[in-house]
Amino acid sequence: MSRSRNEVLVSVASSLTSCSSEASLELYEKRLKPSIETIRMSPTGLQGLVATAEKIIDEKFSPDPQSTYTYKEFDAEGISVELDKIMIAMLACVEECGGESGKRYVASAIVACSKEEDVVGALAALGTTWLTHFLFAFKTGCHRGTRNQRKSSVSDDLMIRDGYTCIVTGAQDEAHPAPIRGGFKCNLVAAQILRGRFGNFGKGQTSQSIKSALRTFDILVNFTGIPVKTLDELHTLIDHPSNGIMLEPNARVSFNNFTWCLKATEEKHAYNVKIFKDHGLVTAANAINRPITFMDHSHDFSQGSTGKRRNCSLELPNRDFSAIHAAIAEVLNMSGAGRFFDVLLNKYNRGSAFDVRSWPELEALMGERLLSESVTQIFQLAKVY
Repeated sequence: MSRSRNEVLVSVASSLTSCSSEASLELYEKRLKPSIETIRMSPTGLQGLVATAEKIIDEKFSPDPQSTYTYKEFDAEGISVELDKIMIAMLACVEECGGESGKRYVASAIVACSKEEDVVGALAALGTTWLTHFLFAFKTGCHRGTRNQRKSSVSDDLMIRDGYTCIVTGAQDEAHPAPIRGGFKCNLVAAQILRGRFGNFGKGQTSQSIKSALRTFDILVNFTGIPVKTLDELHTLIDHPSNGIMLEPNARVSFNNFTWCLKATEEKHAYNVKIFKDHGLVTAANAINRPITFMDHSHDFSQGSTGKRRNCSLELPNRDFSAIHAAIAEVLNMSGAGRFFDVLLNKYNRGSAFDVRSWPELEALMGERLLSESVTQIFQLAKVY
């Protein structure tokens, strides 16, 4: 049965507002943040704080429908993610990269919601803020393939440091000066461990996107404990060889998409590969379940083979950045947020969606398309076509 023009407009209005996170961000900024700081600085022990946070989620939030965040696509059932599961995952995984300080931040934020008159509403706002203004920043651009290569100088440094070899799959670059006979060869690509979009927030964006970027940066610092005070400092760290590895192209796509991650071992620069979703080369190459160890190979190649001479060593992958990537991979896969973002971004796979750098930009894009589709349907209902 066809719908009336009024029903179409009502549906569009509902769709446009259902994914808006502005109200959640405002509540987080004005009401929750001051309370979070007070609770963080209180003498309450971490174990007790975490236990209280878990109880709040279990008894107050999980049973309530507001714990489900749904983006209602035009004329469809919608895409949902459980905000309570995101909170549980963040509590469980934060110590890997943020230690006790990061865990205290997450627990304090949840407990701060219990001080509000509308406890469930505050929890929904917190979960929405973490979903749209923190976790989403890690997923933007994941589907871009091998476009937007890193600066050639950094890629060159990574290539010789990693010995023209993808340490995860064993694939060697086509330009390897002395390749293993019979080995798999391809054009390796540079992968950032902590991706560059964090270091480029605020450049050429709207005021709304800049606001989102600053909030993302604030949550990133609180969650991870990363020792930077400004976005410019973060950009400097990101665009550095210690934040990169050379990978086989498909392995890089799946690494960017958090299909697998590197788990630090007790041995310095040694990692175990954790695979969340089966991925051909990565899965096959790590079937033995042995650690991989990064080494600086920059002195192994003569000036004639590389075209340049190295007078100093190149830094190996930053252990802290790897821990951040691993913790976020755990949260995205454990909570279902990763799948939520994948489905959402794939629905807008028409070029522009892959260029968004913040949730407000995605909301604007979704709004434009929903409005365009609704106008088309209204004309169809009016029998213009």
